Amino acid sequence: NWKNLAYNESPEKEKAKSAFPGHRIVHLDLKGAPPKVSYYKEFFPFIKILGATGVLIEYEDMFPYSIDVSANNAYTNRDIKEILKYASESGLEVIPLIQTFGHLEFVLKLDKFKNLREVFKYPQAICPSNNETYNVLISMIDDIVQAHEGIRYLHIGCDEVFQLGECRSCREKIMLNDKWNKNKLFLDHLSTVARYVKDHYPGVTPLIWDDKLRTLTVSELDEWRLGELVEPVVWKYTADVELELPPNMWSTYSVVFPAVWIASSFKGARNPDAVTNQINFYYENHKSWMKLVAKYSDKITFRGVITTGWQRFDHFSILCELLPVSIPSLAVNLLYLSTELQNIFDISIEAQGACKCNFNPVQASHSINYEGQCSFPGSRVFQAVNRLPHLIYALQRVKDMSSFRGWFSPYNLKHAFSSPVYVEDATNNLLQLEGELINLEKEIKEALLAVYDKSTAAEWIATNIEPTKEELRKAIEGRVSILTVHTWPKRPLSDK
Repeated sequence: NWKNLAYNESPEKEKAKSAFPGHRIVHLDLKGAPPKVSYYKEFFPFIKILGATGVLIEYEDMFPYSIDVSANNAYTNRDIKEILKYASESGLEVIPLIQTFGHLEFVLKLDKFKNLREVFKYPQAICPSNNETYNVLISMIDDIVQAHEGIRYLHIGCDEVFQLGECRSCREKIMLNDKWNKNKLFLDHLSTVARYVKDHYPGVTPLIWDDKLRTLTVSELDEWRLGELVEPVVWKYTADVELELPPNMWSTYSVVFPAVWIASSFKGARNPDAVTNQINFYYENHKSWMKLVAKYSDKITFRGVITTGWQRFDHFSILCELLPVSIPSLAVNLLYLSTELQNIFDISIEAQGACKCNFNPVQASHSINYEGQCSFPGSRVFQAVNRLPHLIYALQRVKDMSSFRGWFSPYNLKHAFSSPVYVEDATNNLLQLEGELINLEKEIKEALLAVYDKSTAAEWIATNIEPTKEELRKAIEGRVSILTVHTWPKRPLSDK
């Protein structure tokens, strides 16, 4: 019960929570599916009111780079200027993100840049020992920084470098440098990229995802003077972040870095194929982070919190938890970060008002079926997409019926051999479900096209609706095939 879940927090026994005092940044992951520029005009003022102070824009292949790596539906330079104008009008700081080590699939997948892969069959991590690597990275960094005049921070990625020190050039580099290992290879590349940013853009501080630094010692980090070059962003999206981070990490970071950022999540951190958003999952993550911040704030300066909103788990994976579907989650968690509210029930009431919903969004996220209206940027997508699980559940209930399992199996369908009375019982609702799905597909497509381009809408529908539609089509054909038979052969049945 969601109310029990809310009240089990026992707010009267908890220490009063204050608003997080640093930057409150909303991460926008644009991989292969950019919102229309007009969407930002509504979205930016909305998140500003909820307490956001800035946005971290991870363009990936959606930026108009000067080298040929941009997607065919990437933003133009004019689009970028318009997006930045809308952010400025809402008083939001913009922090661009450009990956510079791992997660460079959008570059390394291309034939022109395949030679830069650390491991040829995996287009993920770039080789730090290839001279051409730096030309490519510097070109993209220059493009990004020059398009974002006046920025104070540039996020240079560096998370999940899954292939490191494996190619021949990297192994030779490690052997030729006394006492080198894969960690030093990583630090050498990171410091080279960060120093380029610091030297060429003196007012810009590089941020990095911290996962490759967590087990390193103070002396290892100081050897490369990382404390002067970067500010780490500690990311973890679970309900108990402290439990899953190395216990010595915080003392190391407190010595090496003048300031640290943290990264929570409001979407895209559960399952790579998630369609709807479970608000409480993400709220528990934010709550855990604030508990940790309170514990270590006397030792560490927490510069900001980035609430991440992943659109895909990586460049090749499917879309998950679309941004409009996750707006109520973003509202709940921004309100938690920016106010003294600490109980999910109280916060959900505020979020309901902010999202102009005639139902409680937290309660709805725990229900398989609900009806209600909201009015926030992209709310039509939220409402339509949240009806899809109900339809899929209704189909599953049909498939769980004994008449379906016993008389409408693949074997029955293959031989058109079954009892009509049970087949009718098993499949009477299929035509209705197909009609409802076709109508919902139309509604979802119209809602998506108000926020995204045609390719994004087509991809989402192909991923999340077409398989169920095809399953229904085949089942209805099978029903017809069986019910047109009026005599049946003796056993054993011959293979067709």
